[in-house]
Amino acid sequence: MKIGILSDTHGVFRDEWASYLRGCDYLIHAGDVHTKECYETIKALDIPLYLVRGNNDIGRWAKYLPEFLQVSIGGKIFFIIHDEMYLTADVSQADFVIFGHTHHFTTYERGKTVFINPGSTTQGRGDSTSLVLLTLTENDYQLRRILL
Repeated sequence: MKIGILSDTHGVFRDEWASYLRGCDYLIHAGDVHTKECYETIKALDIPLYLVRGNNDIGRWAKYLPEFLQVSIGGKIFFIIHDEMYLTADVSQADFVIFGHTHHFTTYERGKTVFINPGSTTQGRGDSTSLVLLTLTENDYQLRRILL
């Protein structure tokens, strides 16, 4: 199973990104889509999407986006939030925590939980812009960072 993970698109979705995301079983966006047009472009990829509201997701279109999601994908528990600093849930229950906000690609493990920030697709801070492809197998996972 393949999951595309992105964050902090800030109103931009480039056509070439779709080529990386096609073939994904799911998409996770960790917030700051920024505009209704970008949101609609991502939804139009027609890939099941889990999306949380970021601090720049304002307006009527973003009003109903959750600030936090807990979902099961491929038998794994995902916690999704824009800013990791506001995560109040007990992460020991999660297999993966997906977050954004900092615009820095980050991945680390704490116990059995894997934390992933895909970085920003449009406004990298200090490093290149990126998105992440997460492949889940029965007993393992593989991350592939795509530099944009």
